[in-house]
Amino acid sequence: MKHRIRWAYDPREFGEAIRRVRLERGLTQADLGERLGVGRMTISRLEKGEAVSVETALRALSECGYAVAVAPKFARLRLEENALPGGGVADTDG
Repeated sequence: MKHRIRWAYDPREFGEAIRRVRLERGLTQADLGERLGVGRMTISRLEKGEAVSVETALRALSECGYAVAVAPKFARLRLEENALPGGGVADTDG
């Protein structure tokens, strides 16, 4: 199983990543908002990198099938093949 890694260094890039995965899942902003119990405008703000709650941002990622890993911005990361859930190989996208 391949796992996709998306890099986001600021709220705008984070919002763009949410938008990409939402579209990959075939969801509209209204669909995602309904699943999260928020309005379409909240999803729009999230995707633009504007202020929304951390809870909403994390729930949006989870709903789209992603999780968050936090590392220092300039950290050198090495992904081990069996370190990921399901023993998958990471495929960096960013």
